[in-house]
Amino acid sequence: MKLVPFQSLAWSIDYEDGVCFIAEAEGCRLISYLCPAGRWSCGWGETDGVGPNTRWTQEYADQRFCDSLAERTNAVLEACTIEPTMHQLSAMVSFAYNYGGWRTSTVIKAHNRKDFLSASRAFGLVNEYTDPVTKTRKVSSGLTARRAWEASLYLKPADGHMAMPQEVVPQTTLVKSPIAASGVVAAGTGVLSLVAQAGETFGTVNTTLKNAKTVLLETLGIPDGWFLPVALVAAGIAAIWYRFKQRFMGWV
Repeated sequence: MKLVPFQSLAWSIDYEDGVCFIAEAEGCRLISYLCPAGRWSCGWGETDGVGPNTRWTQEYADQRFCDSLAERTNAVLEACTIEPTMHQLSAMVSFAYNYGGWRTSTVIKAHNRKDFLSASRAFGLVNEYTDPVTKTRKVSSGLTARRAWEASLYLKPADGHMAMPQEVVPQTTLVKSPIAASGVVAAGTGVLSLVAQAGETFGTVNTTLKNAKTVLLETLGIPDGWFLPVALVAAGIAAIWYRFKQRFMGWV
């Protein structure tokens, strides 16, 4: 049977959608342990005042959890200039319970300008931790899953019933991506300019290349030189690769 906090406590957010989810994500240990980020934790993921010899009872762990959620609920409400729904509040409290920098996050900023879709997407921006051994940033599958749940809860309507289209538009191809298209244009412009420059240098420029260079230099106002064409090629290739990487990894 799954362990859950004592339901009769004075919870500040929805018990089923908020409290129980955070509890499941955090887990409960009554003997202190080191989390993956190297911080001593106890109870339902509490870190304040926790050391290597901390020991709690279940009743104390539940009450600490309840008090911590109440504290974060009040803080989230103070940070919101747009009053959140209960589901939005539960999602943001879960976010605040896990992420210390939540006050300046894109989630809060987007919520306060009523851009709820952007706010829901912004949860996924915070899914990394610093490995205490290698001192490098690592993506956590657990954090990624938690952020996805928070985003879903944040968008959940007050009555719990979300209208769901049964015909979905297919994902767009990279060919139609504005960023990828801009990368192709930039790289192409750089290549044409470089070819024209090289052709002039070695005396093998034909009429087509001369005309292309005229368009690039005179119409677009690109300076005559090698640096800018090389920069354009590099920037174009980088943009194309970055967009390909985003699609390959399922980001966009």
